[in-house]
Amino acid sequence: MKISKDVWISSIGVGLTTLIFCLISGSFHLWMSGAAFIAASYFFGAGAPMDKVLNISVSFLFGIALGCFCLWIISFPHLGDVIPSSLIFGFLTFLVLFLQGTVLKFAEVPAWLLAWGTTMLIITNITIQSWPVFLIQLVVSMYLGVYLIIIGSNYFSKWMYKLFPNKKSEETSAQERKRVS
Repeated sequence: MKISKDVWISSIGVGLTTLIFCLISGSFHLWMSGAAFIAASYFFGAGAPMDKVLNISVSFLFGIALGCFCLWIISFPHLGDVIPSSLIFGFLTFLVLFLQGTVLKFAEVPAWLLAWGTTMLIITNITIQSWPVFLIQLVVSMYLGVYLIIIGSNYFSKWMYKLFPNKKSEETSAQERKRVS
C-alpha cells in the first residue's frame, strides 16, 4: 500500500502539534483537553477557514458565556425542571440564531452552539472550585485546539511542502524548459 505524501505530512503535523498541546496542557494543568479537541474538530470540519478564525474565536466566547448563563438560570428553583428548562433552552437557541441573523452577523452559529454545549457538558458534571480559573482554562483549551493543533499543523504542512516540494514529471519539466527557452 502506497501512502501519499499528503497523508504523511498531515498526520505528522497534527501528531506533533497535538504532542505540543499535551505538553502545554499537562504543564499548566489544563484538564479540559477534550474541549480543545472538540474545538479543533469543529474548525477542521468547517474546512479550517482562516478567514473565519476570529469569528469562530468570538463565537466560542459567546457560547461559553451562554453556557454559564444557562447554569445560573436553571439553578433557580423549578427553572431546572424539564418544561421550564426546555422553554429556556428553546428560546435561547432562537435568540442565538436571531442575533446572528441580525446584529451579530460575524458570529458563527455552529461554533457558538458547540461552545455552549461543551460548557454545559462540563459544568453540569463537575463542581467548579474557582470560576475565573475554570473560564480561563476553558477558553485557553478551546483556543489551543484551533490555534495550535489545527493552524499549527497547517503551518507545519506548508513548511514541509516547501522543504520537500513535489517531484515534477518528466513531461511537465520538458514543457517548462520549452517555455523558458
